[in-house]
Amino acid sequence: MVEMIGVLAIIAILAVIIVPKVFSTIASARVTNAVASVTSMQSAITDFAGKYGTVPTTVASSRIDDLLVTAGILNSRFAVKIGTQPANPPLAGATWANTTGNWVATTTGAVSQATQSRIICLTSNTNPPNTANGANYQLTGGTTNLPTGSRVVSAVIPGVALNDARELSLRLDGDSMTQPIGSTSPDSAGKVVYGNVAGNGLVTVYVYIAHQ
Repeated sequence: MVEMIGVLAIIAILAVIIVPKVFSTIASARVTNAVASVTSMQSAITDFAGKYGTVPTTVASSRIDDLLVTAGILNSRFAVKIGTQPANPPLAGATWANTTGNWVATTTGAVSQATQSRIICLTSNTNPPNTANGANYQLTGGTTNLPTGSRVVSAVIPGVALNDARELSLRLDGDSMTQPIGSTSPDSAGKVVYGNVAGNGLVTVYVYIAHQ
């Protein structure tokens, strides 16, 4: 009996030590996946802009990753393992066509993609990055706005846990442009920005990809 109690005690101690590390490793792997996906989008956008000269802007029901699939540059929509996962079946987005020399989105039958991870392109403004919703970033020292009127391509990841958002910011921006541990303040600096934390502890993350 004493030996059994000793074995159980050892197992309990090991569980206390190992289980948190396992969950931490899983969370880190999800963020690594997000970083890789964003990096691949940067390459795809560069290829598209090099071929067609510019990237069209999007509306609520259109997404640039659908355009890249139609253009043969991507095999599938942008998706990451953090945040809200894609609906099954996928929510119908606008369809893209290039019959006049310019890519145009047709929104008939499309629905809003606001709840889904996606790639967007917006015309820049001078709002603070954490409220610009992908239309402005302060990349240089976290203080200089993008040129007004630029076309800004961003990855949007809704429903991200604050710890994952912070880790993504650390990976892409470094410590100087990332909110410290324990902070619930918006992140306004660098490539990764997000606004106020919702009551459920989640944020919508916007990640800078390119501007023109």
